[in-house]
Amino acid sequence: MNTFEKYQIIYFGTIFIMMLMQPTRGYTKDIPPVFEKIDPYLTTPAPEHLYEIPVVIMRFLPTTDGVNLDVSKAPDFWELGEISLEELKARIDLFDKRVKFMLEEGTRFRGYKNPAAVPSIGYRVVEYITIFEQTPQGPVCEHLKDGTPLYSPDYHKIFKRFNMEHYVNDLGVKEIWIWMGGVNSDFPCYDPAIHKSEDFRNWWESNMSSPLTGDISNSNRDNTDLPIYNSTYTVYGQNFRRSHAEAVHNHGHQLESILSHVNHLQYGNTDLFWKKFVGQDENGNFITGRAGWTHMPPNTTKHYDYTETMTLVESDIEDWTPDNSGTKTLVNVDTYGKLKYAWPDTDPDKIVQRIESQWYIYWMQNMPGHNNGIQYENKDMTNWWLFTADWDKAISAGVGLVSKD
Repeated sequence: MNTFEKYQIIYFGTIFIMMLMQPTRGYTKDIPPVFEKIDPYLTTPAPEHLYEIPVVIMRFLPTTDGVNLDVSKAPDFWELGEISLEELKARIDLFDKRVKFMLEEGTRFRGYKNPAAVPSIGYRVVEYITIFEQTPQGPVCEHLKDGTPLYSPDYHKIFKRFNMEHYVNDLGVKEIWIWMGGVNSDFPCYDPAIHKSEDFRNWWESNMSSPLTGDISNSNRDNTDLPIYNSTYTVYGQNFRRSHAEAVHNHGHQLESILSHVNHLQYGNTDLFWKKFVGQDENGNFITGRAGWTHMPPNTTKHYDYTETMTLVESDIEDWTPDNSGTKTLVNVDTYGKLKYAWPDTDPDKIVQRIESQWYIYWMQNMPGHNNGIQYENKDMTNWWLFTADWDKAISAGVGLVSKD
């Protein structure tokens, strides 16, 4: 072997080794899902909770190189928003803690002024799965203005792959939180050169599967889009391009769905929840002065107005009674924005969308909860968190928003 041949062997051998060390296109096929070590905060329900909700968290993080998010499949809205997987996972890890905190704190009846109030619900994450792929393409859920189809994730395929039936039937899982991303041609960042229609995704904020009642959720209530197991569970679609605030916003709409359904089962209408608790006139128009809802604090009738309107409005939210006989207090953004909640962060003032987030907590804390002492037509109000904690048990027992006797 001459010197030139030796140099060729060394040269091409070096190139081959370097190629092996470099990430390649289609690398996601070689990255198996990771069953994460779960942070102890997520596995530990809030102390003194009355009911426990086991949760599975999944996150779909598509990548082509094993290092960065694939922005051809899951860009940000206004711009591509390139981000490393490590940075994105760290953000989601933080959001998970905040979501759990907000949901548990929200079940402490008027806990903002009663430190002894116990949480009705404690959340326990039993599995955490990271999948380095786009969600599999499911049925067309709608068409864009240009006729292009938007696809929902294929939950049947996802849940079969990860044996979600075992988690629901055997481990009692009642909620599945799925962090995911997508794109469509309405996004300002959309670039047809890199964004393909097969990756267009849309999903419901909440979606219930129930063998007992069917789908009672903030969705189109299609009873075939999720597998039906032995007991009820709810899937929350969470956009990792947003934050904990929007994730809990989704839970707010689910509360509205189930509580108005229970109201209708008991009274044949939804007046107790929407008119008397939330605040609507006889024609269904939103009014100020009651307890508000996910989109509106008590001092505004403008959607998503959590921080802008400083107008003080008299409201009975902190002493709510169906007949509106409770003590009125002046309420505006400062009422909930300046509360000192024990956020699981070192500096609560740096929490993104903190004021909006505190509206959700404060609103939930003013729903009739444990030992609420509120009456309606000479009957006690029940603990409304029973319906979130165990839908099947509550519905099977005929529990309503108001006690039977």
